[in-house]
Amino acid sequence: MPVSHAPTHRHARRPLAVLATLLLTATSMTLTTSPVAAQATGGSSVQQNPGMSGFQPLDRIVAVVDDRVITQRELQAEVAQLGSQVDLANMSPADQQRLGERVLDRMITEATMLERADKIGIQIDDTRLNQALNGIAQRNGMNLSQLRDAVVGQGQDWAEFRDGIREQMLLEELQKREVYSQINVSDRDIDTYIEQRTGNSAEQTEYRLAQILVSVPENASPEAIEAAEARARDIRNELVDGADFARVSAERSDALNADEGGSLGWRDPARIPSLFLPVVQGMEAGEVSDIIRSPNGFHIVKVSDTRTTTGSAAVTQYRAEHVLLRPREDRDPAATRELAEQLRAQVASGDATLASIAREFSDDPGSAQRGGDLGWVNPEDMVPAFANALESARIGQLSPVFESQFGFHFLRVNDQRRQEVSGENLREQARNAIGERRADEELTKYIRRLRSEAYIENRLTGTVNDASGQRALGRQ
Repeated sequence: MPVSHAPTHRHARRPLAVLATLLLTATSMTLTTSPVAAQATGGSSVQQNPGMSGFQPLDRIVAVVDDRVITQRELQAEVAQLGSQVDLANMSPADQQRLGERVLDRMITEATMLERADKIGIQIDDTRLNQALNGIAQRNGMNLSQLRDAVVGQGQDWAEFRDGIREQMLLEELQKREVYSQINVSDRDIDTYIEQRTGNSAEQTEYRLAQILVSVPENASPEAIEAAEARARDIRNELVDGADFARVSAERSDALNADEGGSLGWRDPARIPSLFLPVVQGMEAGEVSDIIRSPNGFHIVKVSDTRTTTGSAAVTQYRAEHVLLRPREDRDPAATRELAEQLRAQVASGDATLASIAREFSDDPGSAQRGGDLGWVNPEDMVPAFANALESARIGQLSPVFESQFGFHFLRVNDQRRQEVSGENLREQARNAIGERRADEELTKYIRRLRSEAYIENRLTGTVNDASGQRALGRQ
C-alpha cells in the first residue's frame, strides 16, 4: 500500500512516499567490506596511537561536518543501498572511487542540514517520533509492536531505525522553517493556476522529468567552475552515447535525489522550474537536454515521457496488486531479479496466482497478507519507478519485472478511475504545485549557502572548507 515513510520533503535524501516494505529499508544494513569502503579507509588521515601498533580499528572517519562525523561504515552502508541500481562488483577502481566520493558528498549535505537543525534548536521529541512510528505501522496494517518485529526480523536494529525516522523528521522541519515558509503563493497565483488547469479549453502537455546536477560551490573560483562544467559535459556525452540515466544519476549527480534516478516526476508547465521550462518545451520524449547553467551549478534534464491532459479537477487512481522481492545477504541483485522473473512467469502461465505468489514470496508485509493487493493508489504517492510502471501498465496485464532503488517488482493494474478533487483540495493542490516549483530552486540555493558556512573536512578528496577561518580543536 502507498504510505509515507516519514513526513519528509521529496528532496530529502530518502524519498517521501514509499511502499510498505520500503519503510523497513532506511537504516544501515549488515555488510561485507566493499571496494569503495576499502578506498575510503585508504584515504583516511586518522592517526593511530603508537601504543596500539598492530591493532586494526573497526571503523574510521571519512568526513567531518562541524561537530558531526561520517564514518567509513556509514558510507559503506549508503553505497550498498545502491546495489540494485549500480553494478558494484564490475566497476573499475576509478569508478568505485568516483561513486564513493559522490555518495559521501550527498551524505555531507545531509549532515550539514542536520547540524543546522541542531544549531537553531529543532528537536523531535519521543512523543512526536512515536506518533510518526504509529502512523507508519498503521499504514502497513500493523501495530507498533508488529512493526518493531518486522524491522528486527529483517536484520535491522530498532534503535537505528527510530533514529533514521527522527532524522528525516528533523530535515523536513528544517526545510519547512527556513525554506518553504519563505515561499509566498498568493490567491491570484492559485486562481491563475486553476483556470489554466481546469478551463473548458484547457489542454496542455505534461512532462515526466529527471535531472542530474553538477553543483558549483558558493564563491567558486573560475577553475572550479570550469572543472564542474567539464564534468557535466562528460556526463552528458555518456548519456548521449546511451548510458542509463538513473544509473549515471546514482553514480555522478550531486542532487539530493540522485539515488532515486534524479526523478522529478510528472510536471505540468506551471510546476517546472522556470530555468528548465523553455528547454523542456522544445524536447521530445527520451531526449536529453544540453547543459543548463544556473547559480547552483550545471543541470542536465531528461524528458522521459510526455502526455496531453485536458482541464479537469480530478486525479487518476489505479487499483493494483504487486509482488516485491528485495536483495539480501543470501540473494544478490542478479539472483533476486531472476527469481522475480521466474515467479512472474508462473503467474503469466496460469501455474500460480499473483495472490498466492505474493503471500508466499513478497517482501511487502503490508500487502503480502492481502495477496499483494494495494487497493486504490495515486502514482504521486509512490516511488518513481513504481509510479512509472503503474501509469504504463495495461489493465489486466502483468507488467514486466522492473527495478526500483529498493528491489524488484512486478504488478497488475486491475482498474483505474478519475477521482474528483473538491474545491478546497484543488486550491491546496494548486498551492503545493506552485510552491514545489519555487521550492526546487530555493532549496538548492539554501543548501549551497549552508555548505559554504560550514566546516567540512572530506577525507576522501583531502579537501577542507573552513568558513570561519579557524580549525576546531581536535581537527588538526
